[in-house]
Amino acid sequence: MFRIIIPTLVAIIAICAVPFYAQDSDASFTITDGTGMSFEYQEAEDRIVLNGSATALTIAEAGAVSKIAAVDKYSTYEYTKFEELKDLRAEDLGSFYGTSNHEFIITALVKMVEKGEFSLDDTIILTSYTSNLDLREKLSKEGFTRILVWNSIENYSDVVRMVEDVSLIASGSIPDSINSMKNKIKAVEDKAASYDGKDRPKALYVWYYSKSLQIGNTGIMKSMLDVCKANNIGYDPDNSSARYGDINAITKLLENNKDAVVFVSNSYFSDGKTVDDFYKEAFAGDRTVKVVPMGLQWNNWCPDSADGLTEIANALYASAPEPEPAPEPSKGQDMGQYLVIAAVAMSIILVLALAALYFKRKGKA
Repeated sequence: MFRIIIPTLVAIIAICAVPFYAQDSDASFTITDGTGMSFEYQEAEDRIVLNGSATALTIAEAGAVSKIAAVDKYSTYEYTKFEELKDLRAEDLGSFYGTSNHEFIITALVKMVEKGEFSLDDTIILTSYTSNLDLREKLSKEGFTRILVWNSIENYSDVVRMVEDVSLIASGSIPDSINSMKNKIKAVEDKAASYDGKDRPKALYVWYYSKSLQIGNTGIMKSMLDVCKANNIGYDPDNSSARYGDINAITKLLENNKDAVVFVSNSYFSDGKTVDDFYKEAFAGDRTVKVVPMGLQWNNWCPDSADGLTEIANALYASAPEPEPAPEPSKGQDMGQYLVIAAVAMSIILVLALAALYFKRKGKA
């Protein structure tokens, strides 16, 4: 009897487990970057170079921080102090902003190839800066083949797609952090859709760069306000610039829109400024307008930006969106583990049933 039971048990586990592992190891995929260029992958990447702390965080949350070979100086653990990057061991390539450091970046990457620490066919992910298009051209001339660029977006869905694509490149699967991100977006969309007020809540995004306050116009934050269906009083469709105006333009715009919610860039506060400072600069101390300091990753290419989206909706609608449902298991190893557990449970039940039948028949003999 047990010569039948044991092979049966093994067969059940094999049937449930093998399809998953074959799918996980052999899955190929195509990634199209923010410029429309497509790249074929037969499996997850082994080594990645990148700029942008949000991209580093996305890869870390996909469980692949060890695959990051080199980063810009703003993505190091020493600079960010992000716990997710505490195990990051990567070459510091300095700043990717502008073109002044391009020669050093290229030289450093070529040396990494010569030492076997990187290859010409490994992935380079460039984000945020328009100068990265120039850097891609220079790197291509050196023989690098996988240079993906994301430097601008039109819709928040582009952020989600980019985060998914980077996670796929790094891990070969979609982690639960992406499922959670989508659930939070859905909750905000539902909240905005259920709003029955006469007018949409007003919003203004204030940008801070090089000690100056400006009106934020395009980019990720604009797309987030779109998801919230806010009346973005600072958006100028005839102006393609990411920002415009100055502190005087901000003050004038809010004179007749004191019911607007003003979202101030995190860079303002990381520069040592406070909400009180903003009220003094923009309104001579008048605190009538609601000011919301933005979090570090709200306006960025990473799963955590969905938390920012939730906070933006909270501020606009004065109540939190419905809690997101628990994330579904990802189509990767977790689901395979569930199948194996189920198979083992089924096998135990089968063994007990067959054993009971065996002893029952033996007792009648």
